[in-house]
This record gives sequence, structure tokens and C-alpha cells, in this order.
Amino acid sequence: MSGNAKDQRQRGFSLLELALALALVGAFAGVLLHRMLYLQEYAEMTAMDLTVANLRTGLRYKTGDLLIRDKLSEIPTLADENPVNWLQDHPENYLGEFDLRPDADLRGKWYFDKTRHELVYTVNNRRHFLPASDQDYALRWHTVRLRAKDGNNSGSQSDVQWVALIQVEGGRWF
Repeated sequence: MSGNAKDQRQRGFSLLELALALALVGAFAGVLLHRMLYLQEYAEMTAMDLTVANLRTGLRYKTGDLLIRDKLSEIPTLADENPVNWLQDHPENYLGEFDLRPDADLRGKWYFDKTRHELVYTVNNRRHFLPASDQDYALRWHTVRLRAKDGNNSGSQSDVQWVALIQVEGGRWF
């Protein structure tokens, strides 16, 4: 009978071994989940930064096109345009142009506010995002006119207007 009892003990896990295995699996799953959420948020931040970089590149192309066609006086008008129109293709998460804040779910979406002439992105993954004010998870960019001194040394102080896309409001990731 002693041999039969010994065989029964070796066939399965003890309750302590099972609890320890479940605790380890749970800890690994928690670490994995935390890391996946962080990577998701980092991917969103990177995609947003890449979109802004593409918008700035589109602005440079538009400015260069106007310079080549000798239409320097039209460069300031770019400040009145929707920056998304400078891209060949709109971002997949771009909702369009609106006079008022859209009623749709804005998390992870871009839209252009026509009344304020601002491009708006609303953050989706907010765990490591610090909003600027009152839990507003929107980042805003505005196209502004800049003045640059004319580069020739002929003594004229004529100013040339340029345009830049700058972030005007929003929080930051930490």
C-alpha cells in the first residue's frame, strides 16, 4: 500500500505548486500587458509626430513650388489653408473640416477646426499623457506667418513673409 500511495503523489501537482505556477503566469501576464499598453501609446505618439513631420514637409513643398513659379506673394496665403491638404493622401484617421467640434468619437482622430484655423489631434491612449488644461486631451497646430529679412545686401529692409506650422496648445507625453 505504501507504493500505491507514493504513485498517487507523483501523478499531479500539489496545491502549493499549482498556486505558485498560477502566480508566476499572472505576474508575467501583468508585465506583458503593461508593456503592450506602453508600446501602443508610444506607437500613437510616433504616428502623430510622423504626421506632423509630413505636414511640415508638405508645407516646404508648397512653399518651394510657389518660389519656383515666382509667386512669392502667395506664400502667406498658405497660413489660411488646411495643412492636411498639403499631403498627397489624408491620414486614415482624419475626419475632415468642421466649424464646430465634431460629434464623433475623437479619440485618436485628426480634424481641422475651420473657425480657429487649427489642426487638432485628440490623444487616444492617455496613460502617459499630461493634458495642458482641464483634461483636454487635444493637441493643436496652427499655421502662422513669419517675417524674414530679405537676404540681399542692397540696403533694402523689405520683409518676406514665410509660413510655419507650430503647436499652439496641448499637453505632452512623459
